[in-house]
Amino acid sequence: MHYLKDIICGMLIGIANAIPGVSGGTMAVILNIYDRIMYAISLRNIRDNLKFLIPLLLGAVLGIFLLSNIILQAMENYPVILNFCFIGLVLGSIPALYRKAKGDGVKPRNWIFFAAALAIMIFLTFVNPDAAGNKTLEEFGGMSPGFCVWLFFTAFISMIAMILPGLSGSLIFLLLGTYGIVMESIATMNLPLIAVIGLGIVAGGFTGIKVIKKMLRFHPQALYFGILGLMVGSMLIIWPGFSFDINGLIAVTGLIVFTAAAYLLSSRK
Repeated sequence: MHYLKDIICGMLIGIANAIPGVSGGTMAVILNIYDRIMYAISLRNIRDNLKFLIPLLLGAVLGIFLLSNIILQAMENYPVILNFCFIGLVLGSIPALYRKAKGDGVKPRNWIFFAAALAIMIFLTFVNPDAAGNKTLEEFGGMSPGFCVWLFFTAFISMIAMILPGLSGSLIFLLLGTYGIVMESIATMNLPLIAVIGLGIVAGGFTGIKVIKKMLRFHPQALYFGILGLMVGSMLIIWPGFSFDINGLIAVTGLIVFTAAAYLLSSRK
């Protein structure tokens, strides 16, 4: 019975990770298994925790797969509405993350990390203005060696983000312009693409655990203020423009609804 429970928990985490702005780490905290996952994903402990990790992983893959087709269709047919919903998810997640970063008080020097991360996102807005469009594989020119390296890198960075409560790995995919590719590869079962993404995720998982544990132990506020800067700046990249018509009205409604949903979810203890 506990295997079924782990699969369901994995599905919820997978669905959360598939939506930019919603944190799989936060979902794991809500499900009260975050600490167990952090302990299990290490070279020292992974063998003894496979009975927990395998059902969890299967559930996460199933959750992402179930959602990928829906998101892919929405990206093709309703990109402005979808991106407004994504912005709402980011907006709603910021207050809880700020409270986590603030702790017992803000050290002024940590605002430097916020400013630096925000500056990076502003820079990316200018050098990659089409990031929100997230091109298809055909638009990227196919699976060239250079593209595979870039996809591996984005998966590596996104997995590190997934580990942190309050930060969405899929948001990093979105910011780096490969979110559409990831959703497309899952929806169409493109095994070569999935293999590249999977290798990046595995490498990012083992690396991220070590780095994040040290950062959370020695520099937690600096880490979270940097994340805040990334999240605030991400809305500049995701911004799809606006039109004063029925699509604009639906987009604003989606923004409000998803902001409220993300706030309630991320604020839950």
